Amino acid sequence: MENQLFLDPMVHPDTILESALGKNYALFAIFKQKISEQNLVLEWNYYRDTKSWLCKVLNKKKNLCWLSVWNTGFKLTFYFPSKIIDDVFSLDIDGNIKQAVKETKPVGKSQPVILLIKNKKIMNDGFTIMEFKKSLK
Repeated sequence: MENQLFLDPMVHPDTILESALGKNYALFAIFKQKISEQNLVLEWNYYRDTKSWLCKVLNKKKNLCWLSVWNTGFKLTFYFPSKIIDDVFSLDIDGNIKQAVKETKPVGKSQPVILLIKNKKIMNDGFTIMEFKKSLK
């Protein structure tokens, strides 16, 4: 069963991510390097309502997606207005991602796109979705 890791609020996540992610840390390190190369920022905050650390992936002040750490790896969660979700389906990303989005319930007027990053292909699809989100006004 998949569980979100509830990290100690007194310890910044960077100090324990390698331990928390285990074998998935190498993929996270590649992700973090690509984020840096694109001049994006990872902003970690502890959220009391979820009792967990969450990370915003920011392009200047624009939140592109949320990053969360789970016992199965790390996830990227994007939110798009339901009216433009068809544009996400037109992206060159894995068909399994598109199918999962169709099966995910909307959150208010937004449609979540959730990726469990478990290989470079899915990570690259995440960057494709980020580029699309950056292009939105």
